[in-house]
Amino acid sequence: MGSQDVTDGDNISVDVGASVSRRKLITQIGAASAALGLAGCQTEGDATPTDADGDGSDGSDGSDGGDSGGNQGGGSAADFEFSRHPAVAPPGWEPSKTQQGSGENERTAVFVLQNIDNPFFIPMTCGFHDALNVFGWDGQVTGPPDNGGIPDQVDLIEQNVSNMDPGDVLVTTVLNNEAYNDAIQNALDNDIAVVNGHSTPATKDWNYGYMQEDVGFSYRDQPMVIPHVGIRDARGGAAMAAEAYDRLQEEMPDKDEYTVLITNELPDNPSVTRRVNADAAEIGTAQRYFESRSDPSVSLYNDQIINPPADIAEAQTQIVNTIAGEDVDGVVCSAFWGAVGAGQALESGELDGPMVVCGFDLLRPLLNQIEAGNVDFTVGQDPYSQGFQNVPLAWMYLERGIEMKDLEWGVSVWDGDNVPFALERRSWAGDDGLLQWQEDNYEFLQ
Repeated sequence: MGSQDVTDGDNISVDVGASVSRRKLITQIGAASAALGLAGCQTEGDATPTDADGDGSDGSDGSDGGDSGGNQGGGSAADFEFSRHPAVAPPGWEPSKTQQGSGENERTAVFVLQNIDNPFFIPMTCGFHDALNVFGWDGQVTGPPDNGGIPDQVDLIEQNVSNMDPGDVLVTTVLNNEAYNDAIQNALDNDIAVVNGHSTPATKDWNYGYMQEDVGFSYRDQPMVIPHVGIRDARGGAAMAAEAYDRLQEEMPDKDEYTVLITNELPDNPSVTRRVNADAAEIGTAQRYFESRSDPSVSLYNDQIINPPADIAEAQTQIVNTIAGEDVDGVVCSAFWGAVGAGQALESGELDGPMVVCGFDLLRPLLNQIEAGNVDFTVGQDPYSQGFQNVPLAWMYLERGIEMKDLEWGVSVWDGDNVPFALERRSWAGDDGLLQWQEDNYEFLQ
């Protein structure tokens, strides 16, 4: 194949996909490089590829500003942002695996959640199962029941690691920066690749510097980090507040100050708390966003965040008892219980509008309240992708030797315009849901 086969005037064309062999792909790339005079950019030899100081511009280390690789030179911590990803060969890696081959090796990936009974994790399970099916791996999703806790989750991690083979994958939610460390290091010592899926501690407590220097995660005597797949909760809460602020101005344009009730239905869950409470995170959060607004400004009702129970009826009662008859312009909730309760209170006349009401996640009761017009919007964090994306990240590392890095994204807003799509897509469970279809069609599911 010559350069004329891949060039068309100023354009370069390389065929890819299932019908193209790896040999043909490399031949095309070589021809394209020769046509553009780029052959010198590819280095052949025995040297082990390493990562430089990172791209230094987008906080790719998962930080919310500042670096986690450590500043060098005389500047302050805010002067430079960069990250470095460890370049460590994966378990069982051989040069031929990166140079050729389909990468279709048998592996097992286990996802250990913090609460297997929480319906929120059903779409995450569906995403994880779909990814395992795409890559041909066996797997399982497990976790302690609703009345369990972090120690039970850590015990499950240890149990699963003891039954896994070198080159398998452990995915787990990480809720704090201490309880999981020994279990994670044990997995690394047993040649298990580890990914932090869904929730993660605050950046100040869980960053590349902390993992490599404070804890000292290591693999084969080289520093290692645990990549995060999902959203940063403090950023998600700020995004929710920003949307609420815009809607307050649209619905009540003549006011020069708004009063908002913030609720946190899960005060013992650090991930949920970071969405709304400024004391729980150094940046972001709904509270900090509102407090930074001016013209019009926003004040918190009674300068507090209330903690209604994680039960719709009880949350509704507490919200009504707190603000009924008061001049409150919005109810902004860390989860779905309070938002549904506030919406039902508006519908029944227990609260007087106009009032902007919003919550977090796409649970069906909240989507129903949005469709009925009682709740303005909810924020989605995409749990399906928080299940799915762990697998290709680990596959690239184990099969191609590509360093694992954080995969983090923003949130989506769901309101009356697009909630019908969400309701149609939301059939994860039940006899006609995606989870049932997977169990009927994926032979490896346990």
